[in-house]
This record gives sequence, C-alpha cells and structure tokens, in this order.
Amino acid sequence: MQKTSLIAATFFLAFSTVSAQNIINGKVTDIKGQSVPFALIKVLSANNKANVISEKISDENGIFNVEVPQNGSYNLLTSASGYAESSKNYEFNNTTNNITISIEKEKVAGIKEVVLVAKKKTFERKIDRFVFNTENSIASKGVDGLDVLAATPMVKADDEGNIEIVGKNSVSIMINDRPVNLSGKDLVSYLKTLRSENIARIEVITTPPAKYEAQGNSGIINIVLKQNTNMGFSGNISTSYQRRSRNGYSNNGSLNYQSKKINTSLRISQFDNEKKSDENLSIYANNILAAETSRIDKSKGYNINYSIDYKINDKTSLGAIYNYSDTDGKNDSKNFSRYYHGNTLDSTVVSNAYNATDIQNNQLNVYFERKLDSLGKKLYLGGNLFDSKNDNPFSLESSSSNVNNINYQLNSKYHYKIYSGQADFYLPFKNFIGEVGGKYTRFNTDTGLDFFVNNGGIPQYDNIRSNAFEYNENNWASYITLSKTFNEKWEGKAGLRYEYTSLTGVARNGERVENEYGKWFPSLYLTYKPNKKNILTLSYSKRITRPDARSLNPTTIYLDPYAYVTGNPYLKPSFSNNFELGYVFNNKLSVTGYYQFSKDNFGQIVELQGANRTVKILNNYDENSIGINATYSNTFLKRWDFYASANYAYVESKGLIDQVEGLSSNSLYYSVNNTIHLNSGKTFSFLLNFWNFLPHTKGNFRFENVYNLSTGLRMSLLEKKLQVNLTVQDLLKGMKFRGKAYYSDYYTYSNNYYDARTFNVSVTYQFGNSKVRGNNKQIKLEEVDRAN
Repeated sequence: MQKTSLIAATFFLAFSTVSAQNIINGKVTDIKGQSVPFALIKVLSANNKANVISEKISDENGIFNVEVPQNGSYNLLTSASGYAESSKNYEFNNTTNNITISIEKEKVAGIKEVVLVAKKKTFERKIDRFVFNTENSIASKGVDGLDVLAATPMVKADDEGNIEIVGKNSVSIMINDRPVNLSGKDLVSYLKTLRSENIARIEVITTPPAKYEAQGNSGIINIVLKQNTNMGFSGNISTSYQRRSRNGYSNNGSLNYQSKKINTSLRISQFDNEKKSDENLSIYANNILAAETSRIDKSKGYNINYSIDYKINDKTSLGAIYNYSDTDGKNDSKNFSRYYHGNTLDSTVVSNAYNATDIQNNQLNVYFERKLDSLGKKLYLGGNLFDSKNDNPFSLESSSSNVNNINYQLNSKYHYKIYSGQADFYLPFKNFIGEVGGKYTRFNTDTGLDFFVNNGGIPQYDNIRSNAFEYNENNWASYITLSKTFNEKWEGKAGLRYEYTSLTGVARNGERVENEYGKWFPSLYLTYKPNKKNILTLSYSKRITRPDARSLNPTTIYLDPYAYVTGNPYLKPSFSNNFELGYVFNNKLSVTGYYQFSKDNFGQIVELQGANRTVKILNNYDENSIGINATYSNTFLKRWDFYASANYAYVESKGLIDQVEGLSSNSLYYSVNNTIHLNSGKTFSFLLNFWNFLPHTKGNFRFENVYNLSTGLRMSLLEKKLQVNLTVQDLLKGMKFRGKAYYSDYYTYSNNYYDARTFNVSVTYQFGNSKVRGNNKQIKLEEVDRAN
C-alpha cells in the first residue's frame, strides 16, 4: 500500500509542477447560477483593452482556465450565444485566481428574450476523444439514438446490436458519462428510445483514460444529451414496422417531468420480431463435414425504465435508477449434415432443435452527488446491483442414415449477480485539474445444465453430461488523472489506474480454478494547437479483456445433437497497448494513425472428432495492427450533407497453440453517407449510404468482403412534432458473414446470413414541452457486458 501511495504521490507532484505559469480558473454562470457552456472569455490588458492577451472557450459545464503572463490587473470580456456581453476588471495574484463570472440573458425591446443558436463545429478533437456535434450534422432531426450512432464517423451500428468503432474489437456505450449496461437487442431497444433532438454530441474515445474501467480491448462511445432548464412535462410515443423475411413490430413511450427539485422519467418499450437465419459450416480435414442450418428466430418482450433525481439544494442531489426487462426468445432450427471420407459420402444426418429462452434482468443504481465549490469540484458516490436470470429449455432430435437416432432434452439455467460501489472526485485546482476515485465490484455466476436422454419417450437423467458451475470474482480499482493547460498551444493529460482481481470457480464435475493478479493501466495524452485550423494529438492507453461468464463455464452446451461448445475456466485475460497520433484540419478533416498490440487473445477453436464437431475456447493468438483512419465532412449547395470515412490497417497475428495458424492482411473499410434535403426547411430528406469492409483477417480467421447499401426518406411534420422515417437496409444482400478459419492441418469455411435486408417504417409523435428531456443519468456498471 505504501508503494502504491508513493507512486501516486510522485506522479501527482511531477505533473503539477511542470509549469509555474499563472493560470486563472473560473466558471461562467447565468444570474440563476446555472452553468453557461461554450462561452468565450477574453483576457485584456486593463490599461489597453484593445490588447488581447489570451482567450478560451468554457467547456460544457461553463468551466475554463486561461493563462496570464504575471500577477496584476486585467479585464475579462465574456460573451455567449443568447447572453449580453460582460466586461469587468479583476486583480490577480498567487492566492486569488479563482473567479465566477455571471452573465445575463440578452434583452431586446419588444421581445422578452432572444436566444441565438451558434453553429458548432461538426468535428472537434479534444485531448482524449473525437467529438461529433450532431446538431450540425445529417443526424440532427427525426431519428433515434441508434440512427445517430450509425451516422457517426468511425462507428458501425445495426439493428442486431453490432456496434463497434472501426479498428476496435468491441465498444462500450455511455450516456452522459454513465455506462449503459445492456447489450444486443436490449441495447438496440434502449437506443431507439433516445431522440436525436435531445442529443448534443457523440464522443468517440478510442484510447479511454484511466478514469474508465480498464475492461475491454475496446473504445467508448459517450452520448451526451442536451442540458435542460425548462420545467414541465414532455413525452413521446412511437411505433415501427419491420419487414425482413418475417414481420416485426416495436412500440415505445416515454414521459418526463422536471421541476426545480425533481427530474424524473418513465420509459416503456415493447417488441415482437421474427427473422430467418441461415448458417453453413464446412470442415475440411481428413474427414469432411458440410453442415447447413436454417433457423427461425423469434423474440418478444418489454422493458421498463424509471429514474428520479432529487435536488436537495444547489450543491447536492441524489437519485435512483431502476430498469427491468423481460425477453422471451424461441427458435426452431433444422440441420442437414453430410459426412465424407475423401470425396465419398459416408452418411447424412437430419437434426431438429427447439430452443426457448426466458431472460429477466433487474438493475438498480442509487447515487449521491455533491458540488464542493463554485469552480466545479464535486463528489460522486454510487451503488449498483444487477440480477439476471435465464432459463433455457432445449430439445434435440436427429435421424441418420447409418447411426442410431438421438433424442435429448436439456435445461440450462444462468443466474448472474453483480454488486459494485464507487467514489469519484472531480478536482479543478490552480495549475491543473485532477480526478481521483475507486471502485469495488463483485461478479457472481451460478449456472447449471440438466441433461436427459429420451428412451422410448421416457426422459432419463444423464449424470455424466449434466453439470453446474459457480464462479465468483472480486475486483478492486483506483485511479488518478491529471490534466493541465500549459499555454494556448499545449495541453496534456495523464492517468494511472490499478486493478486487483481475485477469482474462484468450482464445477460439479470437480474442475476448480483459482487466480489473483494486480495490474497497472496507464494513459497519456498530449495536444498541440499551432493555430485555429490545425490540431495535433498523441495518446496511449493500456487495456484488459477478461473472459465473460459463458466462456469460463466448463459445462458442455449443445448446439445440435452433434455439435457442442465447452467453456474454459482456465482462460487468461488478454492485454492490449494502444497508441494514436491524430490530426484535425479546419474541423472538417480528421486523420488518425494508430498502432495496437494485443496479447493472449482468446476465441473459438472448431474441431471435427468423428461425427461430432466441437468448439473450444482457448487463448490462441497474439496480434499487431497498424493503420490510419480518415474522416471528412462538408455541406454542398446548402442542401447536400456529406461525410465519408476510410480506415486502412495492416494486421498480423501469431498463433499461440499448435493448431492455430497466424495470418496477416491489408484491410480497407470505407463509408459514404449522403443526406439531400428536398425543401428549404429541411423537413423532407433523402438518404443514400454505403459502407464496405474489404477482405481482412482477425486472429486465424480470414473474412470475405461485406457491404451495405441503404436508402430512405425522413419527414418532419406538424412543426416537427411528428417524425416519419422510411428506410431500407442491405439492398444488395451484402451483409453476409463469410470466411475461412485456418488451422495447422485443416480449415473451416462459414457462410452465414442473418436476414439483414430490412424495410422499416417508424412514426414518432412528441407531446408536451419538447425542451423537457427528463432524467438521463445511467447506471455505471460496465461488468454487465460480461454476463451476456
């Protein structure tokens, strides 16, 4: 503990004493004490007000810091959109350099209040993230949160819950810096309840700072919602129809209320969808297997989210968030498998499977926030609980040309519990801004499989193939970050996070695993702004990817009578190091070069053993990738909004086990998005978008070309209270999962399609005070992703 404290103290002092320049820390507020974001502060000479010494723009919380050459008297000129200009003299010395500037709303004769809207830059590059201001983009009106993500540079998103940052393995979603602990369809349903009119910007964090969980070789997407100072009720109702090869429906509603003390929201969503999935797998070894599976996937359910925030006084608030979801899934699948010796057909097997799932999730978060002073110091305390139960009855039967018929019944149960508590401090000081905090998390899983063999219609319990697994993991984490503005051109930020993990796992069949480890996770950022049009950034962060609960579970899970997956309780976590060098020109063009090295990556290994195909999960490869990402955005002829992005990478992997063959490849991903406004009010718009991921490799898998052409119309009616969207996805049926996995003496080929061609019609009506956006705080519990 002494060693940890000494390192942290040394780190803290070294960073804070880099510069002895005079920094003025301040905050801009209105006369009611509310923060004024993005205000312009100019420091002028008190004797010569034409002499501008320095200038700065306040952040979204109204906080700013500017440099002055020495102690003395200065004039501060403050202006913001919709506010009257303020000019006031201040005397500064080493002990009095913290100020609050109060500005008033602009008044015009005959008009109570004039609110001017400043057009923000479409792209901004901050020290540790890329910012996409949606208010000035094609994703500004009449769409939901998922559509906004799909329109965000460097981000891929679809209705299947596949959301990622190009060049990253996975991604975490946050709302106002609070993680959304949902995945897959649950995440899609939630994002569709957000409206683009309420989204201020999307922050893409490709190298997350030490403040955030180190879990996941991924980036973070932070959706920042607009602040609300209006009182009253608001809400919306929406319905949508989807047509794939089957019909699908969804309905959503929300009701928000805000007063001076209470901010509360109730959101309810319901869905009922069907789609067809086709999966084809061939294994080419000494014996050859060709398996074709056709499946109808059905899912329906509902979600209820309630949140309340109570403002005790101007400095203190507390609140609670509760989320409940209930999802029923069913799928009927038919598998046709052919087994060959050489080129000679040996046998055929026809299998039928019925799979049902009932997933119930409960999430509860309580929190306390306290502002410690007028300059922005604050304390956050939070406690979280996540409880998930999944009952999964599964029946299998098959008939074969030359082996005995099979009839199995399985009943799987998964129960996840996650508890956590945390404390975070945000601490702006004279020469730097500090953040420090800690978190404890307990991750528990209890899973079981009851296996029955039907003999003559009588189920008989199979003790050998039945199993259970209990897993407990404890994680302690602490972090410190320090950021400093050295002058108008240079800004730096550094962080250090420490996480200590202990785990135990016990299976009914006697398998047991125990492990404990502690790791440091540093992060570093540097920004150089030679002028207003050019920005250069340098960043580094280290990450960890821990296996999810199902990957650790040694219980055998059957996919069909001859295919099964077995987890591995001895999986090691994977670690990655991420470096980036970025450049932004005129806030329209962004170019980022990156290098990433990941070690002990784990994934699936497919083998053919007699008539059975097995899937094991092993730490099987290391990987290096180096690449460059470019994004460009502009508006032509006032009605054509255009942006394009491209990502080139060279990827090289090294197999860690004998049967895994390392691969290398050059890959290219590019996207082009066009929105053409058909009228001057931009209430009728035509969309035409295309993205393409050319052949590339990941580990020992070589993916074939995948692409998506989509188009649609968006209409805003009744003074933009009624939004109607008509869209078509995957017009050319290019979103197929195809490719080969290479092993030392065999390979597999996959060709899957999950009914991606979709026609969608959605209608949303907003009622009440549209400026009331409700309580959008979110549960901060990243570990939930590992329970899915």
